[in-house]
Amino acid sequence: MKLDIFAPAKVNLFLSITGKRADGYHELVTVMQPLSIGDNLTIDTDSKELSFACNQKELAGEDNLVVRAARAWSRASGIKLTARFYLQKNTPVAAGLGGGSSDAAACLVGLNSLHNMPLSSQELAALAVKLGADVPFFLAGAPAICSGIGEKVSLLADFPELHYVLLNPGYPVSTQVIYKKYDLSWTKPKIRNRIGLSPHKGQSWANFLFNDLERVTLKEHPGLADIKQAILASGARGCLISGSGPTVFGVYPGKEEACRAANRLREMNLGWVAACKGLPG
Repeated sequence: MKLDIFAPAKVNLFLSITGKRADGYHELVTVMQPLSIGDNLTIDTDSKELSFACNQKELAGEDNLVVRAARAWSRASGIKLTARFYLQKNTPVAAGLGGGSSDAAACLVGLNSLHNMPLSSQELAALAVKLGADVPFFLAGAPAICSGIGEKVSLLADFPELHYVLLNPGYPVSTQVIYKKYDLSWTKPKIRNRIGLSPHKGQSWANFLFNDLERVTLKEHPGLADIKQAILASGARGCLISGSGPTVFGVYPGKEEACRAANRLREMNLGWVAACKGLPG
């Protein structure tokens, strides 16, 4: 049996660091939305062994999150896993878009579906958080406020339809390095409290978009400031670095405006550009 699964990318519309745990993980509050752009994972159970391939050969190792998720699911379910996995990677790697985490979530959901749901949603969530802080969000598959290290997911109902342009400059950024260089003294409680006021309740996007990590990423990669200015000049209502970056996204009034902006930005040869919309869940 074969199953094709879409693994959406995401953007962080709001991200505030709230503290650091004894184990080194940072606690945060973030608003994330899955996107209409992402990767595609194919699982084929007509196989005598577990194998994994990817259109980007450098990602096809045993340490890929798809393989790790598959093995974790097999241990938890008690089902010996024999399947072929093929990942069509469509989004940049180490880009702040959650690609690896989304691929892992797609693997968990796909395997569970193909084997008649041996694990409950709670059991899948427990597996997800061990694979990565963003994986529980992708299991939920809808706009959400996430807290803790990201594993506490509260879905947001009636989230507005948003249109985006993503621009990635073509180099990876290490999430671990960005978090390590973040100074907790920069955290501002008043900014964090803004999370209770969602933009569809009358607040402008320019005032809502916020990312504590942006300060570090811009310092490490100052050229991203020029990309932000280019996105704003293309008509975005607001723009922000997603997660630890380096992908920058702009929020646009509608699909036509986003597509026009994407074409304009492609002509500037600043990097990988994609127009997309947010998924409601």
